[in-house]
Amino acid sequence: MTLSVAEYAKHFDMALHLQSSTEKDIREHAQGARDANVAACYTNSYWTPVVAEVLAGSDVHVGTAISFPYGATSTAMKFAEIDEGLELGATAVDMVLNIGALRDKNYALVEKELAGLVERCQGGAISKLIYEVCFLSDEEIATLTKMCSDAGIDYVKTATGSEGFPTEAQVKIMRDNITNPKTKLKVSGVPRTFAMPASLWLIEKYGVSLIGTRSAAKLVKQYAEYVDNGMTV
Repeated sequence: MTLSVAEYAKHFDMALHLQSSTEKDIREHAQGARDANVAACYTNSYWTPVVAEVLAGSDVHVGTAISFPYGATSTAMKFAEIDEGLELGATAVDMVLNIGALRDKNYALVEKELAGLVERCQGGAISKLIYEVCFLSDEEIATLTKMCSDAGIDYVKTATGSEGFPTEAQVKIMRDNITNPKTKLKVSGVPRTFAMPASLWLIEKYGVSLIGTRSAAKLVKQYAEYVDNGMTV
C-alpha cells in the first residue's frame, strides 16, 4: 500500500484537550492542523468558534468533544452540548459513551444517546462515539460496536486518551463487529509519542480510517520526509 502525503494526513484527527490551554494555544493548534491538512481538529466546546475561525475555507473538520472525558453527564446535557457545538460551527462530533450504563446493560439509554447523536449530526456533521475500551469486556465491545453500526454512527472510537490504551485484540473486535458499511473505525488513546510505522500498520492491517493524536502534524511531517526520500510503503 502506498499513500500520498495528502492521503496519509486525512487519516488523522488532531486533538488538544489540555485544561491549561489558552486561546493562543488553541489558535496555534488549529493552524497546525490546517497546515498539515489533517481530517479534523478537536478541542473542547468552549474553543469551537476559535477553531472554526482558524479553519475557515479549509476542508479540515471543526471537531468538538461531548461529555469529555467521562461520558457520565445526563442525556439531556449531552444533547444540549451537541446542539450548541453545531451552532458554534462544529462539523465533527465525538461523544463519550456512558460506560457504566453499558456495563449495567442499560441498552435503552445507550440506544437513545446513539440515536440522538446521529439525528443531530445528520446532514451537517460527522458522528463519532468514544468507547473507552479499557473498561469493557470483549463481549461488551462487540455488542456496542453492533449497536453503533445499527444506529448509523459514522465512526466508532477506541478511547479518549485519558484512561487507557486499546489493545490490538480490542481494535480487531471492533473492526470485526462493524455491520454497517457506513461505520468506520477510529483509533485513539495511543501514546502521544505515537510512531509513524505504528500508524501505517494500523491503517494497512486493520483498515483503521482515522487515528486521533495530538502528534498528528508531526507524523504528517515525518511521512512527507519519508516519501521525499524515495521510500514507499
